[in-house]
Amino acid sequence: MVVLADKRVLIADPADQTRQSLALYLREKGMEVLEVSDGSKALAETLLRRPSILLLDLSVPILGPERLIQILRSNPNTQDLPIFFLSDREQSLSGFRPGVDQFIRRPFHEEEVFQFIQRALVQDPLSEILTGDSEINGNLSQIFIPDLWQMLSMNRKSGILQVEGERVSGSIYIERGEIISASTQNIVGEKALFRMIPLTVGKFRFLPGKVGVRRTIFTPNQQTILEGLRHDDELRKLGASLPSPADSVIVVGDTKETISASGAIREVLMLSGFCSRVEDIVNNCNFPDLVAYEALLSLKAQGILEIGDFDTRPSKSEFLPPEDIARLKALLGERMGTDGEAIGRIVFFLPEPGLMEGLVMALGRYRDFQVDGIFFSLRRKEGFPLGSFGRLVVGENSSILLYAFPYQRAASPLWYSLAPSSLGIVVFLEDDMTGSLENLMAVSDFARGTATRVLLAVTGKSFPEFGLGENTLRLFRNRVERLGCTLKIREMKQVTAGEIRDSLAAVIHQSLEGESP
Repeated sequence: MVVLADKRVLIADPADQTRQSLALYLREKGMEVLEVSDGSKALAETLLRRPSILLLDLSVPILGPERLIQILRSNPNTQDLPIFFLSDREQSLSGFRPGVDQFIRRPFHEEEVFQFIQRALVQDPLSEILTGDSEINGNLSQIFIPDLWQMLSMNRKSGILQVEGERVSGSIYIERGEIISASTQNIVGEKALFRMIPLTVGKFRFLPGKVGVRRTIFTPNQQTILEGLRHDDELRKLGASLPSPADSVIVVGDTKETISASGAIREVLMLSGFCSRVEDIVNNCNFPDLVAYEALLSLKAQGILEIGDFDTRPSKSEFLPPEDIARLKALLGERMGTDGEAIGRIVFFLPEPGLMEGLVMALGRYRDFQVDGIFFSLRRKEGFPLGSFGRLVVGENSSILLYAFPYQRAASPLWYSLAPSSLGIVVFLEDDMTGSLENLMAVSDFARGTATRVLLAVTGKSFPEFGLGENTLRLFRNRVERLGCTLKIREMKQVTAGEIRDSLAAVIHQSLEGESP
């Protein structure tokens, strides 16, 4: 941390009134201040008293500013001295060093000059970064993250910038002066960086060295930082309308129209089915905090979400009746693992990623369902999420893991490794399957390879306009039945909680009773 009382400022200004006024203000801030009225005296005081910074008015007489700068730059003892140039007009300066020196145009506020001095003096402990590879610590009240990044960028430094604020702590990963990733808690990328950029209270620590992390920030840094500062300004403008992180969130309105929306609205609505607090929704949302909050406020204004301080949460429905739960526990008990946990598996094959969000939202209406937190981190625009997205809790140490896969033969090796055995399979058939026989055959091979006895094909208007070719359907059915697995087809009018429950319950019932779904 920089102690300003240990720093000495030299003001060289022929105007007595402005020089004395600025000197008085800086002394009140705890700084030692020297005053001179011409360039010759400025040189003498600089060589004798070694100030930490020089405030040089460009109208100093006797020894002109350009000659003074030339002498100071040629002297090893003063060549690194930061110089702030004061003038009432813009002009080109020989020897001006961007990032070190500063041009301050009159008229200026004394507080503004003091802030510039603070930022310049904090560079003293950072000199090791600029000239070597030593660890450095500092205070965010004296140098902001955007300014610190600019210094690291100018010197093409690599390392980890650790940030510890009042409510936010995280790491920023820098490679050759470029921010390539950021993380805070379980959040990575721009969302994490946006949380740390505005911090003005806290500490930082820079650890130089190679950075071995995957790039998660692709936008040019300058643009990203400006966008992060804009987001912070917009969040501040929301003021009292911004819900508290601890506020509860419940879905109270009709979501039929909204569920077909894209982007943050759809994602926040989905998260509202599982996360009971604003903070949990914002943290798990892939979009930046500002976008997540705007979506929450929009859904609240539409009457779809209720946000506030609630003592209780509305109860959820039971997925299965008690008698089926008891029978299912007995069935799973036969599959008890070495860790003492009884696990069953049901696999969903989906034609496109958007259906999984509808699936998870629908299951979220039931108390027995628990979404897998990793599901949220897997939802990326560039790929189809694979693997377990949640479970149905049957009882203590007993549950059914739910998996989602695209039915593409190229992905089939993952099916076997992630879900080696299953109680049943649910296949959502898209509108035109006439060219997808090869992929459906891969599903039937998976059923045979995992000894699955239950397979349910779901079709419906929500996919839309079901148009499965008769020959494709007939060949698929024959293949499945030859494997000793029963195939049934049911229509789903819409991806709703009831429809999903009926399809999943049908597969479970067949496993329990050996009957067709």
